Amino acid sequence: MKHSAKTLPFEELRSLDLQKCASVGDIVDAMRYCAFGARMLGEVAHTMREMVSANEPPLIIFDGMENTPLWRLLKKFVANGWCKRVVQPAAYARQKTHGENVLVVGAFSERDGEAIFRKPKRGLFINPFDMANPGQVRDGFFPDAVFADPRFILPVIYAALDEWLNNKPTSVGSFMSGLAQYGGLAVQVARGAKALEAMMNDQSCVRFLTVSGAMTVAKMDLIIGDMIELGLIQAISSTGALMAHGLVSSIGLKHYKYNPKYDDTELARRKLNRVTDTLEPESNLDTVEEVIGQVIEKIDGKAMLSPTAFNKLIGKHLAENYPNDRGILKSAYLHGVPVFVPAFVDSELGNDIYIHNIKRRRRGKKPILMDLERDSKELIRLVTGSKRFGIFSIGGGVPRNNVQNVAPLIEIVNERLGPTFPNRRFSYGVRICPDKPHFGHLSGCTYSENESWRKADKNGIYAEMLADATQVWPLLMKYVMERRSAVK
Repeated sequence: MKHSAKTLPFEELRSLDLQKCASVGDIVDAMRYCAFGARMLGEVAHTMREMVSANEPPLIIFDGMENTPLWRLLKKFVANGWCKRVVQPAAYARQKTHGENVLVVGAFSERDGEAIFRKPKRGLFINPFDMANPGQVRDGFFPDAVFADPRFILPVIYAALDEWLNNKPTSVGSFMSGLAQYGGLAVQVARGAKALEAMMNDQSCVRFLTVSGAMTVAKMDLIIGDMIELGLIQAISSTGALMAHGLVSSIGLKHYKYNPKYDDTELARRKLNRVTDTLEPESNLDTVEEVIGQVIEKIDGKAMLSPTAFNKLIGKHLAENYPNDRGILKSAYLHGVPVFVPAFVDSELGNDIYIHNIKRRRRGKKPILMDLERDSKELIRLVTGSKRFGIFSIGGGVPRNNVQNVAPLIEIVNERLGPTFPNRRFSYGVRICPDKPHFGHLSGCTYSENESWRKADKNGIYAEMLADATQVWPLLMKYVMERRSAVK
């Protein structure tokens, strides 16, 4: 018997819809049905809510300094009855009692690790060091842990619990106003919100969104749609995979949460492709190929296309044939936003063009050719046609570099061919990516480093958040949406 994801115990994922979220609590609740760090945050917050409702609030194990903003916040968790008390790891290791729930905040010594792992009934871990009970976290399965800076995560969880348990919803704007006091990632996110708002409000700035990572499988696709539809971005640079997986949602198909009961060998047999902690059924990609095929069949065999032109044709097809479904390429087509895919061949879309060209040759038709120089010209046109340009980057990689490269491209054109274009450096840069500079790859490249390449204006406005984008991006965008609504 052939099984699909629908006939097996896999939970459907849901795209995070900020238009249906009025508060931090709403966003955190929606994160439970997303992927990666968002799901970790949403599920741990939900588990804490269940513990409190069952009258089994966790004990807090915390080895940080007293009288810091984070320590005072933990004491507020206790004051609200959401946690029992705050103890240091060494004190917890010495105590005789066991079998209670614990919330372990931050790092702890391996001297105390055995007790922290062995004694609790259930342990929740919040730290940026991947510290959890041995065997608790496995490839694609991350229960009861949030691997991120607790100085950002715990204020988010506090706001969610305050709404869920005390009926005190917190707007994202109000949340952001008090966030910076906690330090660390919290400061970065607060600065990022202000920098992003400044860029989005600059009417003389052409704004690029660059996206890498599996953000559409992670169910962040409607956030991209909101950015397009609200006029916050004028162009997108993306991986082809991101757009292909986004097409799945655009035509009403589903992604699923990975269940560790089925290993990757079993998933391969059932053609359920795993993306970290999510599943993309191969049947989804087969259906996407059929849709792409319908688009390709309408293209003149003599055509020379670029990825932006091809994505525009797909968006047009979606607008005409899927009027009730939201989708990135559909929104981009309707709002005139070009979607660049600089590494086009490295994607399902590139695979589909390759296969269809083989079929065309067999029928005696000319293949469809991709002219990437057309997109370079379009990039230059967009950047030089505005006083300023800015970049909002999710991750790094080719999409980010493709847009940032336009400044040195213009520079060398002018130097080697004579004055042709006005020189440009980007004036705004906001980046969400966990990678640090010492790894030595582009995803960790700082805006200061970009200045040395004459890409970034030294007087520009920049913010860098070393974080999982799925935890931060929804809050940043809701902040901008709230601020725009307040002005109107």
